Amino acid sequence: MAIQIILALLTLGAIARVTRFVVDDTLFQPVRTAVGKRGGRRVFVWLADLMACSWCTSIWVSAAAAIAHWLWHDTTAYLYVVAALTASHVVSLAASWLDSPPPPRHIVLDPLAVDMAVRDQRR
Repeated sequence: MAIQIILALLTLGAIARVTRFVVDDTLFQPVRTAVGKRGGRRVFVWLADLMACSWCTSIWVSAAAAIAHWLWHDTTAYLYVVAALTASHVVSLAASWLDSPPPPRHIVLDPLAVDMAVRDQRR
């Protein structure tokens, strides 16, 4: 039972990573650009819209992951692939968090101290 939960969580992480790869990553940018340039046919317009939307892409990635899980859930290769994709996603989230600027500091002023400071300056 525990291995099934771990495998399901790893599959969720893999879905998140593949979705982010298709929608946001620089390595997939040439594909998104090529599909966007071929926008004359309906299928390419649909694909361009799909690759621009995280929610839309995640549905199709989840469908593919469900099929892959159903076919190969008991293989070691499937476990390694979803573990590697999940690790990649966790590392990218940690890097984004560590590289982000610190949140702004909020200075809380004591109203009594401010009032006294204003009075002291008027003397």
